[in-house]
Amino acid sequence: MDQARPINWKRNLICAWIGQLLCIAGSSAILPFMPLFIREKYHVTDDKELGMWVAAMSFFGLCSYCFSTPVWGWLADRYGRKLMLLRAYYASALLFPLLCFAPDLIWLVVIRFAVSAFSGTGTAAQALIVSTTPEEHHGLALGTLSTAIWSGNMIGFLSGAFLVDALGYFWGFMGCGAMYLIGGIVTHIWVRENFVPAPEKSEKASLIGGLKSYPAVIWTILILFVVMGLARRLDEPYVPMLVCLVTRPEKAVFYTGMISLAAAAGGLLSGIVIGKLSDRFSPALIAIPAAVLAAVTAVLQGTAQSLWMFGGMRFFHYFTAGGLDPAFQTLLSRFSPEEKRGTLFGLAYSMRMVGILLAAVVSGGIIGLTGSIRLVFIAAGILFLLLLIPVFKVLPDIRNGRK
Repeated sequence: MDQARPINWKRNLICAWIGQLLCIAGSSAILPFMPLFIREKYHVTDDKELGMWVAAMSFFGLCSYCFSTPVWGWLADRYGRKLMLLRAYYASALLFPLLCFAPDLIWLVVIRFAVSAFSGTGTAAQALIVSTTPEEHHGLALGTLSTAIWSGNMIGFLSGAFLVDALGYFWGFMGCGAMYLIGGIVTHIWVRENFVPAPEKSEKASLIGGLKSYPAVIWTILILFVVMGLARRLDEPYVPMLVCLVTRPEKAVFYTGMISLAAAAGGLLSGIVIGKLSDRFSPALIAIPAAVLAAVTAVLQGTAQSLWMFGGMRFFHYFTAGGLDPAFQTLLSRFSPEEKRGTLFGLAYSMRMVGILLAAVVSGGIIGLTGSIRLVFIAAGILFLLLLIPVFKVLPDIRNGRK
């Protein structure tokens, strides 16, 4: 695809960033309102039943995403990363609006499963940017791309609230699909890739066969994504409950929104700063202080006695923890054969989804056994410290010049 055209990696990065911003804004414009949509459209008034259906949507969405991303990544290595990125944009543009027309809750879960299975724009965008950006700029490129997540979330929350409140859920779903469609068009027209398929002899017979060929250092890096997904998502659902502990419950919605905004700002700043540092220094060495500071700020959140302390620590927590993702992605790209980066980035996303699934189980277990919301935040801090074990395991490979 686009084999004869020269590639301007900076333009590619800007256009990919715009596409990611639009798709994240699209999903953020409607997914946070799904519990209210289910309550209104399907007349589910019992909180326990509503919680069950929301959990089912989340679980099956995560499962399909977890299992599909390595497959899409493998296909990207065979047929092109841009092709897979366009597949994700256009399929999501079609499937997301279909959620609005689901005749019952079973079909709603089925369509949500399909949406997640055919999406995965983040994985495809990362693989494409890594393949078209000079290696010495991988940290900056991946860090910049990650800022689209935080910017998109902020835009999505605002636009979704306006569309749903002013015009209804139908236009919220249509707006989501439109943003994915525009992102696909921007990518289709302006993003370039000089993709050359790997020679027949170098291709493995199957995806599973390819996985068996990866060295131990690759699997060590992939473990980082599991632990990171677990640590990052462990405390997220309990932010409103901790807000209620440190301030007046009647103002919890407003203050939760403000703290979420502070966290998004920290993550936005983090992607650029730590991504740039990953180009100048070893990503593993950047990850060590970032993981320690993320652990400290997580514990301080759990012990916060005021809203200002909680909000301030949430900002610094997302600034430090948010930089781990581009650092680990840069590390993975440096150890990955170029012809297998799509597969490995897809596998890394799946590993993170495994961590997120585990986070729901672990956090629920902590609450069930102790009844303490604060302990969930402290446990997240401990998990960030556990990231140091695989990071230190990778350091000898870096020192030995294996990148």
